[in-house]
Amino acid sequence: MPSLRSTTKPTFLFIPILVLFISFLLTLSQVSVVEGECTEEKNHTLIIGVPVKASFDNFLKISNSKNQDERDYSGFCIEVFQVARRILGSERPYKFVEFSGPYDELVNSVANKTYCAAVGDITILANRSKKVEFTVPFTESGVSMVVPVKPSPKAWIFLEPFTLGMWLATAAVLVYTMLIVWFVEHRSNPDFSGPWNDQLGNALWFTFSSLFLAHREKIQSNYARIVVVVWLFLAVVLTQSYTANLTSMLTISRLRPKLWSPSKVGCDNSPFMRNYVRDVLNYKNVSLINDGDEYLREFEADNISVAFLEIPYAKVFVNRHCRKFTVIGTTHRFGGFGFMFQKGSSLVANVSEAILELSEDGTLKRLEDKWLTPNKVCLKSYQNMTESTTEENVDSLSLRSFWGLFLCSIGTSSVCFLLFLGHLLRNYCRHHSSQVADVNASNESVSVKMVRVARYLMNAEIRSPWRCPSSPRVVPENEMS
Repeated sequence: MPSLRSTTKPTFLFIPILVLFISFLLTLSQVSVVEGECTEEKNHTLIIGVPVKASFDNFLKISNSKNQDERDYSGFCIEVFQVARRILGSERPYKFVEFSGPYDELVNSVANKTYCAAVGDITILANRSKKVEFTVPFTESGVSMVVPVKPSPKAWIFLEPFTLGMWLATAAVLVYTMLIVWFVEHRSNPDFSGPWNDQLGNALWFTFSSLFLAHREKIQSNYARIVVVVWLFLAVVLTQSYTANLTSMLTISRLRPKLWSPSKVGCDNSPFMRNYVRDVLNYKNVSLINDGDEYLREFEADNISVAFLEIPYAKVFVNRHCRKFTVIGTTHRFGGFGFMFQKGSSLVANVSEAILELSEDGTLKRLEDKWLTPNKVCLKSYQNMTESTTEENVDSLSLRSFWGLFLCSIGTSSVCFLLFLGHLLRNYCRHHSSQVADVNASNESVSVKMVRVARYLMNAEIRSPWRCPSSPRVVPENEMS
């Protein structure tokens, strides 16, 4: 029994020591997951992986130098990371290390603790988030369509301020006003008298020249004056609107997308973009392109007619070639660009908070303006566009904007025509009743009476206070009988 007690006591003492040792090992393993092998032994420097070549050097650019320690890292992504680090007040040293493999391999290098983090134009994707942790995105992302553009034709641009319906409506109102003015004026006004072709020609010339306030014919009837006043108001509004819209069209660079072929599609040479365009967007014949310069060469060689680019890339490419390409179609959205850290890293929350602060105080917008703005030619074009209109393409004016004025002109002309016609019929009845009754006349057919009335309406001069004083024209007896 004494020997049994002596062997059991050391055993009970060993169990608490073993538990403490296992807990210590677990703590060390958790720390190694966060910091792990990615930290250099000297002064705890963070090793950060950087893609060697981004699709566009606006996001990431590495200067050429034989000595890796002397290489300069610049670009939008690098500066966002550096500014976020300054906001955190971190004094911990870091070191950029170039990574020349695909982006998915860079994700694996961060996950297996080869690097502590990765900085660059790295898209946040679901399969990547299973291996590493991302900060909040510092750019919007998605897929946009970029197509070449062509200038709008200049030869017929003078027709574009108005739509076809607007031109037809204007011509119809012009002809209608011409007929009303001619019907009212041709009896007593020498400017609208003479043979039929001269009468209609003068009336058409008067109505058309009034568009430019260049008419010289005098209007004698007050009915016609009311019609012409409303028409002149409509003409002034139309000419001013036409001039303003044509000026905007000539000032602003009007670019129209070219027709593109589904068999000539290009996208980034990355597994995600390749699978997305082929499987989700259902384009089978896809050319894989490595960088922005290659996109331009492929477009110029007519190897592709449309390119699917992530939104940040599309902005840079279109801003760089604003007179040759534009973005069209629906944007297919997903994650954005974010910085990548190991699972469980405490730096993710801190850097994400710093990025949100940069976005709220406008620093992120200023960095975008610095690295992603158009070149000088495009920037000047955009400034002129902003000063003149909020849209790049000025829309043609349609009948919807002026139907009220057209209705007012047509209504006024119709009312004046009916009033004038009423005065003519009243004068005809008065003149006809004053004549001596004739047996033959009483037995006239309806067609003969209609012809007599029509002749009177076409040739008789109205006698009413609504006509201005003028040299009277006596209607011959044979015209009324």
